[in-house]
Amino acid sequence: MDIQPVVQSIADAIAAALKIEVEIANHHFIRVAGTGEQKVSVLRKMEGDLVYQSAIRTGQPLVIENPGFEEVCERCLFFENCAETGEICAPITYRDRSLGVIGLLAFDEEQRRRLFENTEGTLTFLSKMADLLSSKLHEHEMFQQLTRSSEKMVKVMNLVNQGIIVIDEEEMLHETNQKAEILLGIENKSFIPSYVKNLLKELTKGPEEFNRTISLTINKEERKLYITKQKLSSTGKFSEYLISLQDVNEIRSLAEMATEEQKKPFDQIIGVSPQIREVKEYAYRVSQSHSTVLIQGESGTGKEEFAKAIHKSSLRKEYPFITVNCGAIPENLLESELFGYEKGAFTGADSRGKPGKFKLAHKGTIFLDEIGEMPSLLQVKLLRVLQEREIEHLGGTGPIPVDVRVIAATNKDLKDLVANGSFREDLYFRLNVIPIILPPLRSRREDILALSEYFISTFNHLFDVNVLGIGEDVKELMLNYSWKGNVRELKNFIEYLFNFINVDWITMESAGDLIQRKLDIKKEKKDLSTAPASFLLDKIEKETIMKALNYIRYHNLKIEDASELLGIGRATLFRKIKKYQIET
Repeated sequence: MDIQPVVQSIADAIAAALKIEVEIANHHFIRVAGTGEQKVSVLRKMEGDLVYQSAIRTGQPLVIENPGFEEVCERCLFFENCAETGEICAPITYRDRSLGVIGLLAFDEEQRRRLFENTEGTLTFLSKMADLLSSKLHEHEMFQQLTRSSEKMVKVMNLVNQGIIVIDEEEMLHETNQKAEILLGIENKSFIPSYVKNLLKELTKGPEEFNRTISLTINKEERKLYITKQKLSSTGKFSEYLISLQDVNEIRSLAEMATEEQKKPFDQIIGVSPQIREVKEYAYRVSQSHSTVLIQGESGTGKEEFAKAIHKSSLRKEYPFITVNCGAIPENLLESELFGYEKGAFTGADSRGKPGKFKLAHKGTIFLDEIGEMPSLLQVKLLRVLQEREIEHLGGTGPIPVDVRVIAATNKDLKDLVANGSFREDLYFRLNVIPIILPPLRSRREDILALSEYFISTFNHLFDVNVLGIGEDVKELMLNYSWKGNVRELKNFIEYLFNFINVDWITMESAGDLIQRKLDIKKEKKDLSTAPASFLLDKIEKETIMKALNYIRYHNLKIEDASELLGIGRATLFRKIKKYQIET
C-alpha cells in the first residue's frame, strides 16, 4: 500500500504487454492494483479470494484452468458460477515472507488462449514481476530509512552548539546547520554574503586539516571564530570537507562556567576576607594537579574542609576520599590501618585480611590529618609510598601499586619537629610539595560575622527556632575576641547560645552572662605561650625582633601581634626595625 502508485503502473504495464487483465493484492486481500473491470475495485477488500489465500499460505504459484470447478474453489462464494475463464497467480515474497499476490485473469476465450499458450513462460514472467515488486518495496524502505537518517542528521547537526558546514574544493557550500548560519550571518541560503564566499575560498586552500582562529566582520561587528577543518570524503575529482565553527567568546564563557562549576565545593567554605578568598583560589588551582599537598594551620581553621574541597574539585572526585587521623589511632594499629594486612598476619587479625586505607583510596585521595603525630617507623614507610607509589600489606609477599593523591595536615610547625629530630626531613620535603597555610580567624576578622550568620542559619534549621541574629554589642565583643579555637570554637559558641536562646536577637542584655561564662571575657588575654622562649626583652634586640617577625609571618599574624609578643608599642617596634634595617 505504501507504493500503490508504483504497483498500479506495473499492473498496467503487464496488462498492456500480455493483453490479459491483472490484479495485485496484499496479504490482507486488499486489491492494491487492477486493470479492466478490476480497476474500479482498487483499495477494496476482495471477495472469493481462496486462490490467493492458498498462494500466500504455501508461497507457491497456482494455475487455475477451470475457475469455479476446482478443489480450491469449493468454499468460494462463486463456486460453479465464476466469471473467470482462467487464472494464474504467484506470491510476492519479501524478506522470506509472502506480502501479497499477483494474478493474471482471463474473462473470455481469447484471453484464456493467450494465458495458457505458454504456462511455464507465464509463470516465469510472473515470478520476475513479483521480484520487481519486491525490489520496489526494498527501494521504498531504503529511501524511507535514508530520509529518516537524513532528518536525524539534520536534527543532530542543529542540536550541536557548534556551527557545521560542508564544502567541496570548488568552494560550493553543501550543508549548513542553524548555528553556522547564525555565526556567519546567513539569513537566506539562496544568498551567500560575499564575506562568507571569501571565507569558503580561504578554507578550500591550504592543508586538508587544520585548527585556526579567524576574524570576520559581520554587520559591522567583528567576530572571532575558532575553525576546525577535516576531510570528509572524496567523490570523483572533488573532496568534501567538514568545517566546524565556534565563537571564541562562547568558548571562553563555557570555560568560565566549567571552572565555576568545579569551584563549587569551595563555596561551602564560608569567608569574605581577602585572606580566605586568596587561599580558596590557590587551593582550587592546586586541586587540578595530582601533587601532594601539606595543609598547615591552627586547630579549628578548617584543614579537613579544604582537603575535601580539593578532592571534590579534582579529577579524582568520582573516587574515594579517605580520612585518617594519625594522632587518634594507637601506634601499633596505625600501620595496619594505613597499609592493610594479609589474613593471619598477626594474632587477632581478621581472618579475611584487611585492604588498608591506601588501597581503599585507590584512584582517589587520602587525607592524613595530624601528620606530625605519625610515629618514626611509619614515617619511613609513608616516605616509600610517596616515592614508589606502592604499598605492602603486613604479612604480604610483594608490593601493591596504588594511585592515590596524598593531602596531609598539621597544626604543628613541622620545621620545628624536623629540627628536634621527631619528624623526618626527607618526608617533610615529600609532603610539602604544595604548601597551603590557613590563616587563623583572628587575622581575618571580616569572616567572624559571615561565619556567625551562616552558623545561625544552620542552627535555626537544626533546632527549629527563629534567632534573628547577633546584636551590635555582641558583634563588637566577638570581633575583639581572639578565637584561639578558630572556626571550630566560633561554631561551638553559637551552638552553645542556641541551647538557651531561640527567638529574637542575641544581645549582651539577653545573653551577657552566657557569653561571659563561655568566653571567660574578664580573664581573657592574648595567649603567647606557643611563642619561642627567646622572645624576651633581655635578649639581643635585633635577633629577638627578627624571630618575632618570622613567627608572625609563619602564623599569618599582624604586626601588632609582634609588638605584643615583644612587649613594646607598635611605633617602638617600627623604630627598631628601621634602626636595625630589618626586612619586613
